[in-house]
Order: sequence, then structure tokens, then C-alpha cells
Amino acid sequence: MRAVFYETHGDAQVLQVGELDKPACGPEQVLVEVAAAGVNPIDRRLRAGELTEYIQRTFPVVPGFDVSGRIAEVGTAVTDWQVGDEIMGLAFTWSIQHGTYAEFAPVDAAAIAPKPANASFVQAAGIPLVSLTAWQSLLEFGQLGPGKTVLIQAGAGGVGSVAIPMAKYLGAKVYTTASAANADYVKSLGADVVIDYQNESYEAVILAAEPEGVDLVLEALLGDGTDEAAIRITKTGGAVAYMNNEPPNMADIANRNIRAEFIHHRADGGMLAELGALYEQGVLPLPQTETLPLESAVEAHLRSESRRTCGKLVLSINDL
Repeated sequence: MRAVFYETHGDAQVLQVGELDKPACGPEQVLVEVAAAGVNPIDRRLRAGELTEYIQRTFPVVPGFDVSGRIAEVGTAVTDWQVGDEIMGLAFTWSIQHGTYAEFAPVDAAAIAPKPANASFVQAAGIPLVSLTAWQSLLEFGQLGPGKTVLIQAGAGGVGSVAIPMAKYLGAKVYTTASAANADYVKSLGADVVIDYQNESYEAVILAAEPEGVDLVLEALLGDGTDEAAIRITKTGGAVAYMNNEPPNMADIANRNIRAEFIHHRADGGMLAELGALYEQGVLPLPQTETLPLESAVEAHLRSESRRTCGKLVLSINDL
């Protein structure tokens, strides 16, 4: 089968396009004929050799967790799915080898959901990881609800662009950071206050508007003291969900009873189906996507590393 893979850690140029054997389908898995695969920051972080303390690799590694497509084979222990079903899913495992940047990918049956009827395969491939991450951060961890306040960093990015409408659906007031070029886009998603991070201090803006801080921060940034700033702008008893790193070592976290955690997305087919229904009903807008062919995986990773993407990057693989 045609696939993108890497045989050693390194920069984007270690990605190769070639032929690999079609992976087997485990008893509790489905084998998906992949229509499209979402590109996420974790893909290029794993490729670069990060997060080895959490996730093992077996080379050659096919990157990718997000997937949409049709079921080509059903595992012997799977009863709820049939060959030909159109699905989306999160093929996340703690030991990676057979990812989704390929014509076929094995996925745990418990981690897939029906593709929303109003979504193309490309749009569906942009849903799972960011939607589950945002929902688990906002609702499960952050306990966001009516009357609450939230800062969603990098509102035009993959997680941010789905988290904003989710937070509005939950009834919260949404602050977000974005460049001036993306201000109209994040406003269209429902952001109440857009902070131009290139020309003003989001910390100063937040504390001027919310002197006690916000209830929740989704901290998607890295470096420049952003992890500490997230604690300073969170109200006593509030929460900070870190998307990319562990919380800082700050006495304020315990002293002000702030819940701060590095949030790992959790594959959950049932939750993904519930979110898929919200997308299908138009309650949540489908993620904005930009499509590249599988052979442009290097470009996709370079674009991801630039941290200037708007919405989701998706690789188109099979025309189903």
C-alpha cells in the first residue's frame, strides 16, 4: 500500500513516500480504507523524537492519528460495525507504527464513529483529535458552563477553532488570541473578545477585563513564559488545561487551588459520535480544512511547524 513513513527521528525531510505492507486487522479493530488523514502538531513532534517517555515507536512509523474512510475489514471480536461503513476515528495508541498517512490503517473499533452525513471525508478527517481534545478539556476537565469565562489560546489553530464554538455552545464567555489577519475568522466562530497577541499583552487585557481571572485557560502555546502566565490569569479555584506541556512549578497552583494538567486526548468513539451528531445538526460548525495530497506530507509538517495554520490541514489519500 502507498504510505508516508519515517525510519528515524528528524526534521520533516525524514518523511518518505513509498510502499509498505498492508497492516493486519486485530480482533478488536477495524481496518479502514483511508480517504483522508488529519495532520496534527503531535504528528511532527513524534517524528522529531519528542514524547518518547510517553509513546513508543516501532520503525518504520506511519504517522497520523486522525482518519476518515470506509471499513475494509472487521475484527473477529467486533459486532457493531460492517464492511463499507463510512467512519471517522482517532487511531491513537501509546505504541505507534501503523498510523493514518496510508491507504489502509487499523483502528480500535471503540475509537471510531459514523462520519457526519453533512461532512465530506476531508472535513471528517479534521474532526476527531481536535474535537475530543477540546471537549475533554472544556467540559470534562474545565467544567465549563453558562456564566463561566475561558481564554482559548491560538483561536485560529486546530484545537482553538473547534474549542471556540464548543465553549459558546456550553454558555461561556470566550476570550481568544489571534493575529489581526485571523480576527474576523475567530469572531465568526463565536469569540467574544479577540486579543491581537502581536500588538498587545493578552495577560494585561484579560486581567483588565477579569480582575479575578478567568475560570479556564486552554494553553496551546509553548515558551516565552506562557505556561506561568496561564496560572496568573486564572481565578482562584479555576483550571488550566495545558495542550503541549506539563504545568509549571508554581506555588500559586496549590495556594490558589488551581487545577492544572497536561491534557492528553483520549480516544472515545461514543463521545466522538455525540460530537459528530452536533456537527451533523449544525450546532457546531464543521472545521475549516485545507487539503494537500499524501505526497505533500513534508509540506504539511513544515506548515504545522510554522504555527501559522488556520483551521485544519488534511491529507487526501483515497478518492472514495
